[in-house]
Order: sequence, then structure tokens, then C-alpha cells
Amino acid sequence: MTLRDFVTQCIDRLASLYPEPEAKAIAFRLLEHIAGIPSYKYISDPHTQLDNDRRAKSETDRHAQPDPDRHARLDRASELLSALDELATGRPLQYVLGFTEFCGHRFKVGEGCLIPRPETEELVSRIIDDLYNDEAPSESAVDDSPPSVMPGSPSSIMPGSPSSVMPGTPSSVMPGLTGHLDSEDDGPFSILDLCTGSGCIAWSLAAEFPEAMVYGCDLSAAALRYACRQRLKVPGAKPIFFTADVLAAPPAGLPQFDVIVSNPPYICDSERTAMRPNVLDFEPAEALFVPDDDPLKFYRAIARWADALLRPDGHLYLEINERFGPEVAALFPGSQVVPDISGRDRFVIR
Repeated sequence: MTLRDFVTQCIDRLASLYPEPEAKAIAFRLLEHIAGIPSYKYISDPHTQLDNDRRAKSETDRHAQPDPDRHARLDRASELLSALDELATGRPLQYVLGFTEFCGHRFKVGEGCLIPRPETEELVSRIIDDLYNDEAPSESAVDDSPPSVMPGSPSSIMPGSPSSVMPGTPSSVMPGLTGHLDSEDDGPFSILDLCTGSGCIAWSLAAEFPEAMVYGCDLSAAALRYACRQRLKVPGAKPIFFTADVLAAPPAGLPQFDVIVSNPPYICDSERTAMRPNVLDFEPAEALFVPDDDPLKFYRAIARWADALLRPDGHLYLEINERFGPEVAALFPGSQVVPDISGRDRFVIR
């Protein structure tokens, strides 16, 4: 099997799931991440051999010349074809690879964990642009200890996680922030990510702002396991993750926050028919969908959290369903609907 053969197989076997350009791009990603073969190799030498013999490695052809690389080629060809088998069932590429790229970082993802979308990357970029000035962030020693879960009542600690003390308190003013966003003497600059899922927002902001205390919460134990197991090299304190139902009241013991961000479920049940099987059959429905008769349920709950936890001069960043921009903005006085790069009403920002 050559590189061209494998790419052709991908296009043919995934034809019912993806248009040809996307299937071809998936083939290139498999070649890069499983076989270590960059996409330009396909262009420069599409006849490069990938042995698709699935026999045991110990089996050899007595009449062939010794090939020291044959076992390695058998390995990578077998892995590639196994990955293609998974993809043909509709399983998302990110689940097959076990990771996704988000804001320049690699995040672990899998069943029970929503795959981050480009729109959410844009939301994080907007937060960074708003908070960051031209001053370079201070450099600190990288902490390789595992992320923490928030101490407190048993109901607020992620199931299966040991409770731990709060990381050391950073300085009260976060360098690199514009003056109107600096915290006062009542605590460090703090960010809360509601419905954190994989933790991609919380970790990305922690990586950008080393002096901030970043918190993330979710109701899903499966999602929080991924959030806590991410291994980004952040220069300051790692995010603090805790279990909480955003639709309920905030748990006791949380500080006041300078920024609250959320990408909650916002796709109406009636919009399922427009979505691909690889989303509907594999990604967690509870992280995606809301009832048609109550599409703003999470935003009303977030408004209650913001009333209780957001500082008077704090900022709010929400990803939304483009159908309900004005309705969501009306829940947060002083906010505005902001389009994404494609011109769709995708964010509400205050």
C-alpha cells in the first residue's frame, strides 16, 4: 500500500460522512500523527510504500531480501487502517487520535467530552485581546504538579479526586492587564469558566495570564476527568476545577470574579437534523442541546451566577446560538452581541 493508496481508501470509505477535501485532510492528519509522515511527502512521493500486510510481525517472506524497516511499516500501516476502521463508523477524528488542537495547545479529548470548536477559540482570543496590553507577560517557573480541584464541601469536589489545598495566592494585581481590569486589594485577578468541558478555555487563559487564578466547573464527571488530566505547561497556577450544576445556585466559598466566560449548551433540539452523525452519535448531547421551548435556560442561570459572583466592573464572555443574540444580551444589561469571523452573531460580551 502506497501513500496514494491510503489516501484514496480514506476518501472512498469516508465518502458518506465527509466531502472529499475533508476526507483527504483527515487522511493527511492520520499519516502525520500516526505514521509521522508530513503531507508534503504525499505530494513529493505519493508512491512511498506503507505495507498493509496485517500478518503477524514474525512472519517473513523467505524469498525476499531482508528489510529492516518492514516491521515498522507493518506497525504504522496496521495503525492507520485500524484508525480508518474507527473513522468509518462515524467516530470523530479527535477521539480516534485522542487529542485536539485549541489556541495553539494540545488537549486530550474522548467520549464524554465535547470537542472544542473554532468559534470557541475565537472567543478565547477576544478575551486575551481585551485583557492583554502590549506588555509581555512575566515569566515564572513552570509547575509540573497536577491541577487542583477546589476544596470545600464534598458536593463541590470532583468525584474521585483527592481534595487539596488552594494553590498559593498570586500577587493581587495581574501584570499585562489594562488598568480598568486590575483587581483591587480584595484578591487576585480571577477568571471563572462555566461549563468548562475539556477545560480548554480555562487552561488556555491560565497559560496566557500566569498571575490569574482560573477556575472551571462542570456537572459532567467524565468531562472534568479530561479537564483535570490536561498537561499544558502553564507558567503560573494551574486551573482549579470543581463539580457544579450551572442550573443550580453557585456553591459556597467561591471568590468574586473579574471575568466569567461560558460556552454552555445552546443548540436547539430541532437543529439536530442539520448535524453530522459523528457529532450526534458520539459527542455528549448534554453539552450541546437545549429544549426548543427553553433555549435560554443556561443563560438565565449564568445571569444568576454573574449577579452573585461577578465584580461590579467585571467582564462577561458568552458563546451563543446565532438565533438568539438580542434575547441573550437582554439578560445581561450593558452587554452587546458580537459577530464571529464569519459574520454570525456568536458572542455576547460585557
